[in-house]
Amino acid sequence: MRFEKLSAGMMMLVQDLSNGGAAAVGERAQLFGVRGGPATAGIPRTTVFIRTDPDEPMDDLEAEGIIVNQPTGAIRTADLPFAALEALSEDPRVTRIRSSQYLKPLLDVASSAVGVDVVRTRFGLDGQGVVVGVVDTGIDGFHGAFQGRIERVWDQTIRGQGVQEGRYGRELVAAAIGLATDEHGHGTHVAGIAAGAHAKFQGVAPAARLVIVKSDLLNAHIADGIRYIFRVAGELGLPAVVNLSLGGHADAHDGTDGLSETIEQESGPGRIVVCAAGNEGDDDIHALVDLGEDDEVVLPFRVPAVSDPAGRRIIPAPFLNGWYDGDDVIEIAVQSPNGHLTPFQGPIAGGPTSRSYDLPGAVVTIVTPPPSPDNDDHQFLVDIKNPLNGGGPEPDGVWQLRLRGVRIASGRVHVWALDNTGGSSVTFRGPFLSDGFKVGSPGCASSAITVASYTSRTRWTDRNGDDREIGMTPDTISSFSSEGPRRDEVEKPDLAAPGAMICSAASSQGTFEDAFHVDAEFRMEAGTSMASPFVAGIVALLLQRDGLAPPDEAKQLLGSTCSVPGAAAGAFDTKWGRGVFLQPALENMLGDA
Repeated sequence: MRFEKLSAGMMMLVQDLSNGGAAAVGERAQLFGVRGGPATAGIPRTTVFIRTDPDEPMDDLEAEGIIVNQPTGAIRTADLPFAALEALSEDPRVTRIRSSQYLKPLLDVASSAVGVDVVRTRFGLDGQGVVVGVVDTGIDGFHGAFQGRIERVWDQTIRGQGVQEGRYGRELVAAAIGLATDEHGHGTHVAGIAAGAHAKFQGVAPAARLVIVKSDLLNAHIADGIRYIFRVAGELGLPAVVNLSLGGHADAHDGTDGLSETIEQESGPGRIVVCAAGNEGDDDIHALVDLGEDDEVVLPFRVPAVSDPAGRRIIPAPFLNGWYDGDDVIEIAVQSPNGHLTPFQGPIAGGPTSRSYDLPGAVVTIVTPPPSPDNDDHQFLVDIKNPLNGGGPEPDGVWQLRLRGVRIASGRVHVWALDNTGGSSVTFRGPFLSDGFKVGSPGCASSAITVASYTSRTRWTDRNGDDREIGMTPDTISSFSSEGPRRDEVEKPDLAAPGAMICSAASSQGTFEDAFHVDAEFRMEAGTSMASPFVAGIVALLLQRDGLAPPDEAKQLLGSTCSVPGAAAGAFDTKWGRGVFLQPALENMLGDA
């Protein structure tokens, strides 16, 4: 095995396989792209990002059970059994193998709040001749807001022959588009904001064509979905904007993860990606330490007891993702709530980079590879789980991550807390808790337009005639909106748009509380997930006017129409980005032929 080619996440999976076989690896199914193999073989499979020469053919790997989803490209996705991982790592054409992770889903008043409806009418812009692509939880193919405008749907979640970008799922075309479903409802709501057409609640670009990817939200499959949308748009001869209202924190937070690199690879003139900044503004998931040489600091993190849908008490398994400068050497240890401590572990080179330690009631796995070839920085991972039932650690309570500076040039350490579901129930506490640096993948992609949420309305009347209100302040940044910048101090998010509360299409296959339904077809929702498609719709208007606008130009133009409340023109704010749209500037941008 060429361990130096494996990302820290892949190394953790290899350690699991060594510790407990296929069953142990399967416990990662809720966080990583792992799934069971055939019942007779019991060999788990995984989906990975691979780095290779852009023009290198790799069809021959199928003989090893490895399916490479793209024939070309420096960053590709592949599906393989774990038994074939060693062969893939030994292949001289492959220079890097990275694990995939599951991400989570992150207009009447909104449009009028920033003058979009006025500008759209004045300049005759409605998204005609532009593709709006949405990679999300699907779409209600029968909803009246989209009739006659959905070009294709790639449902990655059902069995089928797949498409050029991946031999999985099923493509729905023509009459079969009516079979498209969205049980979650998030994707339908998002599509309605960007491009819904309805007399009562109209999206920003109501004449745009729609290409939809219903995804399982594995980031490698999201990358395949981006490629699919841009290919279909190219076949139609139309420019396209892709909306990604989803995100996660198992990455480097600097735009060097596989999904962000795919966005860089696939974006270009008339091919633009818009991303949500994230909804972790109120969550204590990030810690920031400035460590000195010979210093030892303690980062407490709380692992709560929670209830599953059946009301049973469970303890989520913590997963810590840490990054620091490649010129530093730092050792990592973990202490349980009852005082048991692992040994300190520094970077490991020349072999397996993970170690597992048995503490009373828990197994702690620490992964400490050499600097990553993706960005020349150190990553470390910490995973804690109960060996008896595969669930959370025992006991719940306050754990400690200990950091010890051995050789320090920078000393800055970032750590993000997740759990085994990719959620945010595990939280930091104490003096190193940090509100910043919470924009994760894919919002950290350099060319992506990353959108924060501000609150444009707080009251509405539900379908039963009852008045409803949420505890937010209108015309301010939404408290839940994730704060930047990137870990490498690059400015993110790029701008803010209405994200609370937004009325848009409700999927007929979803189940939603009456309080959020305004009628049978539309409902209210809040999140940067709602702000992102608002901007995607504006990008569609821009592409209608100038079909070959490149991402950097579109981002600059949009930024020039924005302002941070109370700040000087052109100012950047880690919450607002360049701020929220100003109607006169928006008119100047879209009206400038």
